[in-house]
Amino acid sequence: MSEARRKGIGRALMHKARIFAQATGSASLELFTAVDNKPAQELYESLGYVRDEEFYFYELSLK
Repeated sequence: MSEARRKGIGRALMHKARIFAQATGSASLELFTAVDNKPAQELYESLGYVRDEEFYFYELSLK
């Protein structure tokens, strides 16, 4: 996967998602990433996303 990094693909996909969300009347976009996924966090923050410090994500595995 590292061969796909730093080529603008993620930025282009995020741009398309934003355009689609705006065109369909969405009020916001939300996303989740792993705590240790610093490259993704840097991308999202460079696009104006703000990390939420108030909520935690919980999951119950049923398998």
